[in-house]
Amino acid sequence: MRLVRIRCRYCKRTHCYHPSDLIQIFGDVDVDSLMDGMKCENDPSHGRLDVEAFAPTGREAVGLRIRRLVALKVQRVPIWREDPA
Repeated sequence: MRLVRIRCRYCKRTHCYHPSDLIQIFGDVDVDSLMDGMKCENDPSHGRLDVEAFAPTGREAVGLRIRRLVALKVQRVPIWREDPA
């Protein structure tokens, strides 16, 4: 079982994700390109995040919390144009 670990260098928050959940959001991209696509939830100005793919060992897997994708919200924004009368 491989996971993706994402860590903010400034606020030291770490989250683990299933790759299939990240594929639904960002598409089938390599791990290094996720650094540019993801932002820190606390403060988006923290810059790039550390992203690594790993396979947890038995010791790491005990008590490991994995974030799962529940739903994707799509925001609909109207765009208007003026037609001449």
